[in-house]
Amino acid sequence: MKTVLVSGGTSTLGRAICTKFVEDGYMVYCAYASSKEKALSLSTSLGPSLVPLPLDVQDEASIAEACAHLQSLDLLVNNSGVFSVFPTEELVASEWQRIFDINVTGMFRLTKQVLPLLRQAKGTIVNIASINALHPGFGGTTCYDASKGAVVSYTKALAAELAPDVRVNAVAPGLIAAPYLDKDHPLRQLYEKRALLSHLVAPEQVAEAVSFLSRCTAMTAQVLTIDCGYLAG
Repeated sequence: MKTVLVSGGTSTLGRAICTKFVEDGYMVYCAYASSKEKALSLSTSLGPSLVPLPLDVQDEASIAEACAHLQSLDLLVNNSGVFSVFPTEELVASEWQRIFDINVTGMFRLTKQVLPLLRQAKGTIVNIASINALHPGFGGTTCYDASKGAVVSYTKALAAELAPDVRVNAVAPGLIAAPYLDKDHPLRQLYEKRALLSHLVAPEQVAEAVSFLSRCTAMTAQVLTIDCGYLAG
């Protein structure tokens, strides 16, 4: 049975990715920093093929302890990430550093730790970027946008470094449907007005893209945009 480690596995997108890979027949390690109850609930729902794994991408000791449980690894999905909105005049250095530490440095820490297993398996890495790396955000998101731009650059550079043994790609989702984005939410209305398909991105659609990248052996150093046509709108 193939194995996948999904960081940020209890987020809206993380749950969809974990669910998809359980359906694909993988042993899924659902990594979480603090949402133990959500991870256990997901495990109860999906069965023994999903293993909750405490892992904080900001803590190298936590990463090492979690990864010690892995005997093999075919796929790493770097999904851990945080989002914040601050106009530049109000953005303090500590917040900038926090966003980069989770979104970029945390990705590096985890990738470095599991790389020997991925090399052994001739495995795959899929990083979760964002369309904000490719197009300015909605205002006040310079730090987040810059961090996701770094994810895109890291993906391409790492793919070149690890080829041909390990493939590295990224998915750049648009605005993902979430419970707080009801039909009257201004951000949802703005997004749906511009998107060519006139709707938000379902987390399951992003999970399908991650699954595709895990299987498509002709792709590396690529960024797959899943945005319902927002960037073209």
